[in-house]
Amino acid sequence: MKLKERIYFRSPLVVQQLLTVLQGYLFYKQRYGPVYEQRFNELIEKEGRTVDVAAEQLESLNEFLAFCKEHSDYYKELFDTHQITLPLPDLDALKNIPILEKETLRAENERVHTDIHAPLLAKTGGTTGTSLHVHYTKEDMQRGMAHLDYFKYKHGVRKGMRRASFTGQVLISKGQKKPVYWRMNPSLNQLLFTIKQISPRTIPYYIARLNEFKPESIDGMPSGMIEVARYAKRHGIRLTIRPRAIFPTAEMITAEERALLEEVYHAPVFDQYASSEGAPIVAECPYRRKHLHYEMGIIEVIEEGEILVTSFDTHGTPLVRYRIGDRMTMSKETFCPCGHPGPIVESIDGRGRSFLLMEDGHKVFEGELAGIVRILPNCIERVQYIQERQKEVTFLYVPDQSRFKPEHEKQLHFVLRRLFGPEMKINAHPVEVIPQEASGKTLLIKQKIPHEKARAN
Repeated sequence: MKLKERIYFRSPLVVQQLLTVLQGYLFYKQRYGPVYEQRFNELIEKEGRTVDVAAEQLESLNEFLAFCKEHSDYYKELFDTHQITLPLPDLDALKNIPILEKETLRAENERVHTDIHAPLLAKTGGTTGTSLHVHYTKEDMQRGMAHLDYFKYKHGVRKGMRRASFTGQVLISKGQKKPVYWRMNPSLNQLLFTIKQISPRTIPYYIARLNEFKPESIDGMPSGMIEVARYAKRHGIRLTIRPRAIFPTAEMITAEERALLEEVYHAPVFDQYASSEGAPIVAECPYRRKHLHYEMGIIEVIEEGEILVTSFDTHGTPLVRYRIGDRMTMSKETFCPCGHPGPIVESIDGRGRSFLLMEDGHKVFEGELAGIVRILPNCIERVQYIQERQKEVTFLYVPDQSRFKPEHEKQLHFVLRRLFGPEMKINAHPVEVIPQEASGKTLLIKQKIPHEKARAN
């Protein structure tokens, strides 16, 4: 644990709040400034104008690739070895550049880094098992924030409005006795709720504080929001808040979970895709279509929906054709009434390894697995699939004790058997809670088959 974290967790509640204020101010200075204002205003000024997306992307791509070659030893050698001539004549020529794998980025991290000052550090890993450090410049961060705030702006949410955020940060000391499971960041008028303390015992305090704070938007990890919503609905507790929008991050949500959030929090949900590595943002418009913010980079869809990202705002650790480990399906639609000219993404399908591997090599992905309990009458709250061997799956489920009956268990086993077939061994276990990961995420699938074997299939 870092020194500042030790100081925080050993401090009384009032000092922790003061330290949160200070940290929030430092983050604000990093994320907002002239570069942020310039990009945000550019996005607003472009509304309604005819844009040549391909031409604009090609110009930005060639500028970024030239930067990579000049400032990164890895890319200079890569381009020379593979005879990559800059500038590229068109976007298709990007395919001549080799794919950047996670293991390459991890093993050659220092050589990929550029020689410019990039003081902001993001750490990523977890579901892929590969821990990475990625550096950003202050300008990279501000451009990214401009796009996130523009996404929210299109749904009526402005910077500075009251905002409740569900975070995977711990926030709370082990010895804290007061039921205060949040900290205030006044720089952004943001109330931070830690999802790590959410339980049937603590949820009433979360609900009371939400009703008191009256957030104008809610964002963060949806697993925490969902737990609060389920508790409120089960116990007939009405939230009095009326946010303009809910913006989930970091985790996928099912159609049922989305409907639950909208019902309980009285606000529409608008999804988004981003990553700590710095992938271009994909965000949902008022017409429920997801658009790539093409000014930030390029997304290529390859086999089985897996994506490669080239991000123009990664000047500390450049990402060119990076296999990020996520999956998407691109839409055939080319027009949206909202007017956004960016490519339309039909669906964000989850992590590259968010699948179960059948004996014959067939992969069952998140979309099919998430809907398996739809046949049951709202009597299962959450599920998780764990696979350590190709012929065996462990299925954990949290039953609603007031609704789940013996016949539902028989139905569940029937559906699982029909999905996986007679050859797959299925270990189904009811549990009180699905454990969170260290990041605070609650995964639908924990794929533990060695990565090489899973990819080979």
